[in-house]
Amino acid sequence: MKFLKLGSSIVVAGLVAFGWARSGSAQTVILEGSDAIGFHCTQALESGACTYEAQAWKALDGSSGKPIAVIGDVSGINSEGSGVTIDDFSSVAAAGSLGQYAALYFVATGGCCSENDSLITAAGAQTAVTSYLNGGGTIMIENYVGGSAWDFAVGAGGLGDSDNNSAGYGTNDPSFECTDGESVTATGLSNGFTQPPAIGCWEHQAYNTAFFSSLDSINGSGFDLSFFNADQSEAPGYSALLSNGVTLTGESPVPEPSSLILLGTSLMAAGSALRRRKGKL
Repeated sequence: MKFLKLGSSIVVAGLVAFGWARSGSAQTVILEGSDAIGFHCTQALESGACTYEAQAWKALDGSSGKPIAVIGDVSGINSEGSGVTIDDFSSVAAAGSLGQYAALYFVATGGCCSENDSLITAAGAQTAVTSYLNGGGTIMIENYVGGSAWDFAVGAGGLGDSDNNSAGYGTNDPSFECTDGESVTATGLSNGFTQPPAIGCWEHQAYNTAFFSSLDSINGSGFDLSFFNADQSEAPGYSALLSNGVTLTGESPVPEPSSLILLGTSLMAAGSALRRRKGKL
């Protein structure tokens, strides 16, 4: 009886450690080249954009049951029938404790066209978001144009918009803009997205995967997951929705190696205790 209690305690401890190691591993940053959420759905009321927005909320939320904090100067952003709770805030500070949110979504300036750097350069914002990411959080930056204000999370070293690493409106390569030639990828499908209809200028920016995939971002890996490939006839090798990790919806059930070691150690300890118990009988 004592052995059963001991063995159960050891295994439970291992499983707890196993679960903790997995749940604290996200630290995901997503670069979005579309203004579908901030403008096309919220202001232009285009149904295809609203469908995409609902999918974005579901992808970011997964089964966490937590709200998503939308941060920026556009009011009226809502769940679009996704069932996810959306809380709108004018700033990072106004959102309060960031740990209560499944993700933070940073709206572009006016809901359209280019990232809003003022949201992250405000006093205390970068420190709070860094802490949130280090705790396993997810952020999504609408209409990212490679601004150095986001380097703390992206790791671009000021080169996010240099040498055509970002293309489209507000970048050094404005020739690529306002297309509907993006295509959802297999990775995008596994993260909860489907191919959107033409909504008029879905893509404002695209990101050079050769550059961004090599970065050492905040979670120690590059941006090598494209949820939507950009219009390849205009920007081959570029992505319109690029991430350094999966969303909560797309999170792999495969455990991390460190988690397997913890679980294996616990099971070995339980087996050792059983052998010692048998030897005394």
